[in-house]
Formats: sequence, structure tokens, C-alpha cells
Amino acid sequence: MGRKQAKRGQESPGVASAPPEEAESSSTSEGEGSQAEQGNGCVRSDGKAPSSESSYVARPGKKKKIFESRLSILTALTTNDPNMEAFYHIFMVLVLTAIVYSVLKDFVEDGGVDWTFYLKGFGPLEQQLLSCIIWVPLQSAAFLVYPAFKVWETLHARLGRAADATCVCLVLLYNIVAHFVMVYSIVHFDLPPVSAVFLSVEQLRFSMKSYSFVRENAYKVLYPWHKEDSSGPAVWYKGQMDPKVGSFSQYLYFLFAPTLLYRDHYPRKSGNWKHAIVYFLQFITTIWYACAVFKDFLFPKSFLYEDLLQCFLTSLLCAFLILILMHTCVLHAYQNFACEVMGFADKEFYSDWWASTSFSMYYRKWNLLVHDWIYAYLYVDMKSRFRSSLLAMFATTLVSALFHEYILAMALGFASPVLLLEFAGLGTLFYLIKPCRTPRVSNLFVLWALSVGGCNLLFYYQAEFAARVYCPKEHNWTDFFVPRMFECYSQVNS
Repeated sequence: MGRKQAKRGQESPGVASAPPEEAESSSTSEGEGSQAEQGNGCVRSDGKAPSSESSYVARPGKKKKIFESRLSILTALTTNDPNMEAFYHIFMVLVLTAIVYSVLKDFVEDGGVDWTFYLKGFGPLEQQLLSCIIWVPLQSAAFLVYPAFKVWETLHARLGRAADATCVCLVLLYNIVAHFVMVYSIVHFDLPPVSAVFLSVEQLRFSMKSYSFVRENAYKVLYPWHKEDSSGPAVWYKGQMDPKVGSFSQYLYFLFAPTLLYRDHYPRKSGNWKHAIVYFLQFITTIWYACAVFKDFLFPKSFLYEDLLQCFLTSLLCAFLILILMHTCVLHAYQNFACEVMGFADKEFYSDWWASTSFSMYYRKWNLLVHDWIYAYLYVDMKSRFRSSLLAMFATTLVSALFHEYILAMALGFASPVLLLEFAGLGTLFYLIKPCRTPRVSNLFVLWALSVGGCNLLFYYQAEFAARVYCPKEHNWTDFFVPRMFECYSQVNS
């Protein structure tokens, strides 16, 4: 990316998966009839180039995300530029070649494909069915949020603050009980990693979505407004919210739509099932490729010093590759697949994070899906209450790191705050570093730091997981928090 684009991305108050950065954004008046767009290098689906303004419409004291019909930046780049499309095809050829290499290697060494490694994460069929059974009441509880909210709406008119306090307590109780049931089920039934990730991510999704629905609609009840108003929500949301509480069908669509921010109306378009199949195949292919990389190159063959050293050096080489695979799998392929299935037109789930010249810019561009929620309901509230951008930034970084650590702990079967320290500790320090005058140097530093940091995380979590495989012992609650890799290393290498 050129200097001008890098500078533009740095100045725009975009959104990301970690701490947002408060910035002033110019807004267009209602009479002009124009909408602000995200100034992050994305191309709109109608072919028009985006402006440098944010997709948040700025009004005194309020910034609300405006959903628009637009493509993911990778889709837009590969659609409009044949050279970028060729580079994308090269990447897919490398992925397919690596899969073929892994299959042929298994045939040469073992006489057939080692399916046990690929399926080990899913566990037996009985546990997969059990995880689906556990998911049903969690999803049902999310459905019940709507009728519970309607009951509060009725009681609020009669009881006032007593009903409000009861509603807040019930929201807290719902989240505590739902997460307790999910964690207890994973630990008690010793669910495999894939089932654990599925349940933990789903319950986080239910909690974040239900909070957004309650938050956005409670404002309508507490502070009534009309569509004809010349200020307030009638202007903030650009017609994407109605004065009345949304219907159950709108809430139901929101629960399955690929967004964490509730709106009564989203830009919609008919889904393309051909594209949906292509995105789903990309999703499966990238997962298979990642598993092949772990099986053939990354996971240590034993806990001997030589194998651990080989694991570290390979992690240093493959860390950025794993980062790209995670991005392609979760934020590009799967989310675009969900958009095609649900007819959701706004496909901007990330921006050009690879062109970031500072960590603040990277945090704003990596994961717009989660960051929209963190910005709207945590960062803005923290800054408004404590009048400190730095404190609000640190709080959002900490919460985001805890979310990631929580999912990893459920999936791997142990809690180790390495990601928390690296994300909320070093990540916060790097966030404060301003880019130098040469964008290329700053971009190289950000990418290099991501690679090194990813190597540390990749090696540590692999080593700890391998230690629990090669040096098993009786499980207890302290074992969940106490690292075993150092003890295992002493036993094997003594």
C-alpha cells in the first residue's frame, strides 16, 4: 500500500478486535443525503471508492455504526484487480499443494492417510452429539431474552426503577448461569477441543448479541423518540432503527446474522449459493491445511530438547502463516459464507490490517466484527465515565485478551495467561508507539512484531499441550492452572 493510503488508514477512526482509538470524524448532514463510509481501503459493492470518513455517523456525544452494502476487502481486491486475483490463486495453489504433500507423506510413511490426527480434535461421535445437546438449551435461553425484555417493557411503565433494577439483575444472572453451564459441561464431560471451542464461542456470541439487543432497545423505552426528530436516534442510525422495540423476527434474524450489533434493519441482498459453497470449501480447506502444518511441521515429536528446539524454530517460520490462515478461515471464508446464507449485505469484517504502520492501526483493522461491539459498549462508556482515552483503551485491550484467553483455556484444557500478558501487556505498550516518518519501515516493524509474538504464543501453547500428552497425570483443579511443561522437560531430559 502506498504512503497516502497508509496515512489515510492511520487517521481514520476505524474499528478492530482490540482497543479502538477515539478520533474526530466528519459527518454529513441529513439534508445532503450522503452516508459516511469506512476510510480503510475497502471497496464498496457498487463499485464506488470509499471516502476517508468513518462508517460511524458522528453526532454530539454519539457515534453509531451504519451498515452498508459492501464487499470484504479481499473479495473487492481480487474482483477488481486481476493481479491481486492471481496472487490469491497462487496462495490457494500453495494450500492445495501442502495438503497433497501431507496426504502423500502419510501414504509413504504409514501406508494411508492418518485420519486420527485430523479427527482427534472432534472426539467420538457421542461427544459431538453431546455438545449439540448442550448447545440447544444455551440457544433456547438466548431466544427467551426477547420475551423477557418485552415483560420488562411492560413492567417499566408501572414499576419504574424497580423493574429496571430487576432487569439488570436478570441479565447478569442469565450470563452467569449460561457460562457456568457451558464451562461445567466442557470440564465434566471432558469434551474435545473442537466441541469446547464451539460451545465457548457460541455462548460468548449469545451473550454479546443479547446485550446489544437489550442495550439498543432499552434506549427506546427509557428515552422515547420519533422518526421525524431532527436529532437523536432518528439521525444517528440513518433509518436503521425504529422508535418501537424490534419484533421477534428481527431479533431472530439478528441472532444468526454475522454481526454483534443490533439494528432493526440491515442492508439485505439475496444470497448466492454458488458463492456460499465456494466460501465453505475455502473454510474447510484452510482448516485442513492448518492441521497438516501442525501435524507435519509444528507439533513436537517428543519432549526432548532437540524436538522442542525444532518446534520453536518451525514456529518462528510458520507463525505468520498461521495468522493468515486464521484470518482467511474465520474472518473471510466463514463470515462471507454466513452472509450468503443469511442474505446479509455488509461484508466488511476486517480491513487492510496488513498495511498497518502502527499497532493502533492494526488493532482497528484486524477484526471489525468484535471491535464494533467493544467500541460501542465498552470503549465509549469507559471514556465517557472516566474522561480518559488511555484508561478506556487499556480496558478494551484487557477485555479482548480475556475473551481470547477464555476460549483458548476451554479448548486446550488449561489456563495460562501468556496471551493475556502479551496482548494486554506488550500489546498496550506497542499501541502507544507512534509510526515513524517512513511508512514502509513502520509497516515492516508491525509485521515483524506480529510474527515474533505469534511465534511465542504458538510455541508455548504447543509445548504446554504436548507436555500434557507426553507426561500425563491425574487431573485436579490446580492442574488446570499450573504449567506442566517445565516438569515434563525435567523428567524427559534428566
